[in-house]
Amino acid sequence: AYDASVTTLPHLLHVFSVGNSGTLTPSAGTYTGISGYATITGNFKQAKNIITVGHIDSFYNVLAPSSKGPAFDGRIKPELVAFGEDGSSGAAALVSGIALTLQQAYQQKSGSLPPASLTKAVLLNSADDVGATGIDFASGYGNANGYKAMQTILNGRLLNGSVASNATQTFNITIPAGIKQLKITLAWTDPA
Repeated sequence: AYDASVTTLPHLLHVFSVGNSGTLTPSAGTYTGISGYATITGNFKQAKNIITVGHIDSFYNVLAPSSKGPAFDGRIKPELVAFGEDGSSGAAALVSGIALTLQQAYQQKSGSLPPASLTKAVLLNSADDVGATGIDFASGYGNANGYKAMQTILNGRLLNGSVASNATQTFNITIPAGIKQLKITLAWTDPA
């Protein structure tokens, strides 16, 4: 239902807490008996076109109760983490607020709301890696960084387009001299 709602309302970005069951062991499904993984609370949090958020402390440590991925089909969950020593609900509220300010800035700059997939891509791309190095099932793409995400919007460091099935879409990116690392995030709205 959440995936379908984003198809109907392409600017609607759902943000949910991943849950606070990270210390449990799944008793059903593909990951049965694997402690510390696949502990996401609520089937609706498995949706593709949403963001699930885990919680970290002020030292950027993923807290043990923060539920872990993967999703039922192996996708990365949570996508992000944020400060929330009271649980993942508080962390999800912070990410929701960041997302709304990004949508407002994009609308002021371009005259229209960004698609949810673009907002999601900006949030994931600008996140700071925490926990294990790289993308993982505890911290996802990292800790939400509202400042870097807003700079992405304000500086126009994003591309938005569409492509038909069996077609190609080409974008040229100018990379300034001296840049040693480039981070690109591709996101789209998947069918329900």
